[in-house]
Amino acid sequence: MMLGAGALIGFGGGCFITNTSHCGFHQDGSNNPCPADMVCNTCAAANNGCVPKADADAIPVQCRDTGGTTTEGEPTVGPTSLPTEPTTPTTTETTVGPTTEPVDTTTDTGTTEAPSTTMMVKCDPTNLNDMACGEQYCVAPDQCGWCISLPADKTCADVDEATPACDQQSGKCVQCTADEPQACSGGTPVCDEETNTCVPCTEHSECPNSACDIQEGECFPEDPKFIYYVQGNLSDCQNKDGKSEQSPFCALVDVPLTAEKTTIRLMASNISPQSLTVSTGAVALVRHGPQPPEINGENIGGPTLVISPDSRLYISGIKLRFSTQNGFMVECAGGSFYAHDATWEGNGTDGSRALESVECSTFIHRARIVRCGAGIQAAGGNLRVENSFIMQNGVSGFSAFSLENAVTAQITYSTIGLNKVVNGASTFACLGTGQNIVVRNSAIVGVTPLSTCDGEDQQIVFQNGTMAEVPNIQAANSLMSQWFNPPELDVYMPKTSPMVDPLEGTAMWEQGDPKLDFANTAIPTDEPSYAGAVQPP
Repeated sequence: MMLGAGALIGFGGGCFITNTSHCGFHQDGSNNPCPADMVCNTCAAANNGCVPKADADAIPVQCRDTGGTTTEGEPTVGPTSLPTEPTTPTTTETTVGPTTEPVDTTTDTGTTEAPSTTMMVKCDPTNLNDMACGEQYCVAPDQCGWCISLPADKTCADVDEATPACDQQSGKCVQCTADEPQACSGGTPVCDEETNTCVPCTEHSECPNSACDIQEGECFPEDPKFIYYVQGNLSDCQNKDGKSEQSPFCALVDVPLTAEKTTIRLMASNISPQSLTVSTGAVALVRHGPQPPEINGENIGGPTLVISPDSRLYISGIKLRFSTQNGFMVECAGGSFYAHDATWEGNGTDGSRALESVECSTFIHRARIVRCGAGIQAAGGNLRVENSFIMQNGVSGFSAFSLENAVTAQITYSTIGLNKVVNGASTFACLGTGQNIVVRNSAIVGVTPLSTCDGEDQQIVFQNGTMAEVPNIQAANSLMSQWFNPPELDVYMPKTSPMVDPLEGTAMWEQGDPKLDFANTAIPTDEPSYAGAVQPP
């Protein structure tokens, strides 16, 4: 027997509640809840009986609702007195009394579609949050429903200003959704689609009109007066104001930095935009355009980027090449330095050094530091490196990592190899005392001695990952070829051959580790993964 869903919903104990939102309830076509691209199946319970027009021919004749007649002119059959089980599981406890008001209403919302069930319960629609509706909302006189059933003149902001967005899957009002992220601003400008809550930004791409101040979790100002364009040039510089792509400053030094937050959008050019010194406030130097801009430090006469005490610099998508002999491309003293998707590149023969950090907070994410005279020199302060390649460094006085005094360093999901023995170590050289170094989930191939961080008051801990110490650079090259495919642009992809797979299952994600690898591929968080900067495709 065909059961008409109509406007009845069955509850425990044999009681039935009229569902006035069901399309079968509106046999005369008035206020039919079905959208324009759907038709009514009076025998269906899910989605208030609304089904796609493409399924109209499959609706049994007795279940069709066309305002009294079917497409063939046959009369429709209204709701029967028998209920149809709702698609969305519902449990309701009721008390027997004059109004039979439910004491507790819960709905299983673990479905891909929002619950479409509404309930006839004594509630006051002037109070959308009437407690009689439990988790639902009072959407009409004596009728409870989810946010998708709110009256046309009401939104979730009327339910609660703190939850102005309607989540189509759960049917609940939330802080934000992917389609409605506009409620997120200030210190929480990003919508977390998993939790539908506003969270701090962590990537510059999350603030496309400026940049992300990662330290504070908020976007840089979008006001044009705080945004400048720079493209290395040597002509007509005096007539450019830096306020647009059409009139970019010729050099970084032309940008008027203040104590405010400033975004510099750097455009690619075959002429270096020269150096940048940040002595106050916060500055974001971000890539603008399809090509990564390059800053060549050979002829600058000093470090390429300088971060002074109590200031901070963010770089994203920038390539730094060379420096003056035995000089550093980046120098940070007492400030904060964040590098995302950046490259430090030397020629492997001279003293161009990548980074000097003295009592600085340094964060390096998805970077390539390759063929530099020295890699990272950090004295005091904090150093965090993740999802990065530190390869073929070491010529002039410093190893891949030279860690001095009371520096705290954490290196995760990185690939480190083929670095030369300098200052007594090929990879980790400790000078002074007080170092606290943790290396996790990384793939390391180093020429012996790999580390000199074994003295009193010097601590280096290797957790998970894969590490090998070999006698010479030739052996290092041979082992790298066993672990990785031939590199492309200094990116070493791990081999996944069933016969040779030494990196698989050697890393284990922990809270605080990056969730994405060098290529922005998800890192497994609930099972062992590959050690190194990149997971296999």
